[in-house]
Amino acid sequence: MTSSPPDVRLPTLDGLRLSSRPYVAAVVAVAAFATSDLNDPLVLALLVVNSVLLLASSLPRRMIGPRVSLAGASVALIASAAILSVDGTTAATLFPFLVAGHAGWRFKPAVSFPFAISLSVACAAALWIAERNGIDGWPWAAGLFAGWPVLIGYSRRSRLEALRNARRATDAELREHALAERARIARDIHDVLAHSLSGVNMQLEVADALLDAGRAEDARVAVGKAQSLVREGLTETRRAVRTLRQDALPLVPTLRALVGEDASFVVDGTARDLDTPQAQFLVRCAQEALTNARNHAPGAAVSVVLRFGACDVELCVANGPAPSPPDPIDSSGMGLVGMRERAALVGGSVTAGPDGRGWIVRAAMSLPNAAVADTKASA
Repeated sequence: MTSSPPDVRLPTLDGLRLSSRPYVAAVVAVAAFATSDLNDPLVLALLVVNSVLLLASSLPRRMIGPRVSLAGASVALIASAAILSVDGTTAATLFPFLVAGHAGWRFKPAVSFPFAISLSVACAAALWIAERNGIDGWPWAAGLFAGWPVLIGYSRRSRLEALRNARRATDAELREHALAERARIARDIHDVLAHSLSGVNMQLEVADALLDAGRAEDARVAVGKAQSLVREGLTETRRAVRTLRQDALPLVPTLRALVGEDASFVVDGTARDLDTPQAQFLVRCAQEALTNARNHAPGAAVSVVLRFGACDVELCVANGPAPSPPDPIDSSGMGLVGMRERAALVGGSVTAGPDGRGWIVRAAMSLPNAAVADTKASA
């Protein structure tokens, strides 16, 4: 069983890079050539320079270094301002506006904003000179607006950086989720194998001691118990692996199959579907508690109660006293520690202690989703 990672969908950065900028540059260049006087050598030269620089600006950043980009932008500033003054009635007037927008996207604000101001001043100055020399075109004040498209480029740059930061945060969250999932799976397998191997080790030690004492029949019985524990361990391991592969864990059927014929199982209240981590927490607590009851109070009556409240769920595993004193078993207490670690992951709690002459383990957790649903229903 694996819990699903957070479902985060972001626009791909590659898709953002493949914008329409190259097509716009090509259309503007063709329109400028189509509407300009190509018989004028100065106009033709400026058209070629502006078109080449505009098309080159659409290349990816990795293909052009920052110094080359800045040098090209400086040349484009002069060339676009010049063509605005000598060919100000054709599509060539779009060159300075496209250069400003490109600067806002390509460079940081510390570079792009001064560049836009310089472009506006250059365009206004070029138009003023053209106006003084009797060249028809835009009024010189219109050149002051040539740098405004830098804001459009800067907005696109900011959005791209925000998406990159969101992608990094998402990748970090997914890595953290994967590490937590690995730790949980390792804990699941450890819990299953630790119970079986500890029991097998104990039975083999008993068999060794019986053989030293010459009690071969009793030793054979101990070896048979060890074999039985191995088979049970393999069954529980397969069950754990099968559960790990499931997207959802049916809590009540899983607990009923886990309890089997060795204990009573009661469901109090209306059963609800729990999240996978929550269901896994209760199943592992039940498995740990049943194993402890089997080891420390063999033959004792065991009851398992799963109670669904309005806003919480509680699992109780209680056992009575053993009919006869059990054999001493070394216990590290790691089972209870593991249950409490699982409880912390789902916001629950685990308590264990004596209950009269027996022992009881309680695992509880709140169900915030159920509480919200009940509140909406009552409203």
